[in-house]
Amino acid sequence: MIKNSDFGGFLVSNNVINGLRIQYTYREESSISQLNGWTIISEADDTSYVSNPDNFTILGATSIAQISPVILEIFSAKYGTDLFWIYENNVHIGFYDLISDREVTIQEILEI
Repeated sequence: MIKNSDFGGFLVSNNVINGLRIQYTYREESSISQLNGWTIISEADDTSYVSNPDNFTILGATSIAQISPVILEIFSAKYGTDLFWIYENNVHIGFYDLISDREVTIQEILEI
């Protein structure tokens, strides 16, 4: 059973909440203790969109699991993780690490 208190809050683009697919996730250390540092951005989010805090909502792990459970699989990745999501025929098939500039597996994400 997923307990929100075990994960803290995820900062999620409202476009993702409204059904657009995830294109980019990154984790940075948060100055707010209730947040876990993960930011989740949709394929439609541009610089102007992400600059407006009203375009984001904080969600718990149970909500994230409904949107994309793979996020919980990479949850413990280190701060500084910076991932582009790869799709084939609209199905998520993997990740591209923008720091190391290569495709990576979940296991590699957790080790980086």
